Amino acid sequence: MFMKYKNYFLLSILMFFIVIIVLSSTLERKYDLKLGEISQYTIKAPRETQDKFSTDNRIKIARDEVATQFNHRKEVRYDVLEKIENLFKEFYELKGYPVIADSVFFDLNKSYGIDLSVDDYKAILSLDNNMLGSYQRFLSNVVNKIYELKIEEGNLSDLENVKSFAREEINKSVNQEQFNEISLSIIFPMIKPNFFYDHEKTEQKREEAAKNVSPVIVKKGQVIIEQGDVVTESHISILDSLGILKTSNINWKLNFSILVLVVFTFIIEYLYYKRNEKECIEDTSLLNVIMIIKLLVLILVRVISEEYIYIIPFALGPLAITTLINNRVSLITNLMTLVLIGIITKFNIVVIFISLFNVILGTVFLKRLKSRIHFIKLSIWFSLTNVIILSTVNVIVGNVKTYILMEIIFAFLSGILSSIIVAGILPIFENVFNIVTSMKLLELINPEHPLLKKLVVEAPGTYNHSLMVANLAEAASDAIGANSLLTRVSAYYHDIGKTGRPYFFKENQVGNKNPHDRIDPLTSANIIFSHVKYGLQLAREYKLPQFVEHAIEGHHANTLAKYFYLTMKNNSEHPEQVKEKDFRYGGELPRTKEVTILMFADSVEAAVRSLSEPTQENIKKMIENVVDDKIRDGQLKNSPISFKDIEIIKESFAKTLKGIYHERIEYPKDMQKDAQNDEKKD
Repeated sequence: MFMKYKNYFLLSILMFFIVIIVLSSTLERKYDLKLGEISQYTIKAPRETQDKFSTDNRIKIARDEVATQFNHRKEVRYDVLEKIENLFKEFYELKGYPVIADSVFFDLNKSYGIDLSVDDYKAILSLDNNMLGSYQRFLSNVVNKIYELKIEEGNLSDLENVKSFAREEINKSVNQEQFNEISLSIIFPMIKPNFFYDHEKTEQKREEAAKNVSPVIVKKGQVIIEQGDVVTESHISILDSLGILKTSNINWKLNFSILVLVVFTFIIEYLYYKRNEKECIEDTSLLNVIMIIKLLVLILVRVISEEYIYIIPFALGPLAITTLINNRVSLITNLMTLVLIGIITKFNIVVIFISLFNVILGTVFLKRLKSRIHFIKLSIWFSLTNVIILSTVNVIVGNVKTYILMEIIFAFLSGILSSIIVAGILPIFENVFNIVTSMKLLELINPEHPLLKKLVVEAPGTYNHSLMVANLAEAASDAIGANSLLTRVSAYYHDIGKTGRPYFFKENQVGNKNPHDRIDPLTSANIIFSHVKYGLQLAREYKLPQFVEHAIEGHHANTLAKYFYLTMKNNSEHPEQVKEKDFRYGGELPRTKEVTILMFADSVEAAVRSLSEPTQENIKKMIENVVDDKIRDGQLKNSPISFKDIEIIKESFAKTLKGIYHERIEYPKDMQKDAQNDEKKD
């Protein structure tokens, strides 16, 4: 069970460690500080945070500065004026009575809340009606003036100010001392607050003031407390919000958010692979390659300190994945990795920009590495890009530093370091995960490869045939967008098994002697078939990639050795006993476009070479016959190639073969020279 699901198990482990690496970036050194103590450390903020203590103080001050809100009730004035009017109505009625009991006056005091003596009442009632009316109007006028002023509920100062104002107004207009006191005794008890406390409005104003307070922000890298400073509540608040006090709780909200973001990047990648790069989903070893490189990048970002952060090999991911898989997979993978780099570096804007441009340079502009020396050229491009981005972004964000020269050196070295690391790890990935890179393919077509040298020495005719097939197949691959380099390598090695018995194959035979003439057709067929088995044996012995093994087996697939089959059938006394299956290769059907093209090219090259008159018309007809025969024979059942591709391949074969078998110009003879030679002979 473990061996069956080992790739999935490894993938799970890698993803788990990626999550751990990213989450660990939130873990900071914990400090043991207590309120009122002397700090033993100088502590800088590892990331931006809010000084909650200072912010709360600002809010408190802002709220306290908001004046208490009151509502002005105008009806209070009218109530007092109405009360005075009713009181004087009572006076008018009492004037009609010759005798008034003292109890009546006491009842009036009680009803109107005033405190007039019997003599005061008698003095008022002694006034004639005109004088009484004038006195009422005077008191009403004083009341109106009083209520032009602000009398807040519960504000004794306002009440005293109003009484002083009333006294002044009465003293200015009333000359008789008795009536001065009577007027004050009537008005003072009737004065009531006309502004009442509005709790809801006050709180609303205070909330608005609190909202307008700008929070106190502690910037990343800002010194929170210096060594030797007394620890204050503000210090404790800031350190606790950053989670770097020993008493601080784990910031579950932060960690959960990071976890969700990391998982979301995995989901985005998976959906992209499922839709556009199904090979990555089907082959979990490719997913493991992606995750290993991602993990390696994140570990380097995590362990390299902030002081040396620009020496991080930012181009490692784009270079490695583009080289090992392709630039499309590299683009989406490294963009998602960039998100995780941002989390680890606390969203360092310069690092994010450098990483982004490395992703663009390493995926959009780089499609295939041509050689290992190509790494040197690429490293210079990456280095220059890093320096340009570092210098310009620092200026844009106003991040002017005294040690910018050292950072530029680190940024330049980053590009070179990326190329060195990738050049070093590529062979490991190529061998462990059986991945074939462009550079590996270029090494395989090197004529100095021992297997190609063996083919040249032992089967030179087959070698020349392989070169012709390679030219045909490579051009056709380019035409339909297949991997032309992979096709060429497949063509170089597809017939290496012929080195076992080279002279049993026509291209290696000298003269008219053919060893097949001395043996029966079935034996001949088996000898021909054996070159596939021997080829697979050599491929494994020389540790060639698996796609070469598929090319060796798939270029003949399950085709019929028609010549030997028909020869056996025609010369047999019992032709019905000759079985077709005995004359078939029995190999795996082509399952890639490259091997399908190789199958066509191999058969077409051999067939066209056998033409006595290789005219363009005969070549085209032969190409049609060979390709159609493979289709009818069911050799393309597992191939992803389309009918449109097949038509393009046919046209490509015809164009390439036209250049090989073009008509030669017959040069004219020198008639005069020939005549002189004839004379000499005579």
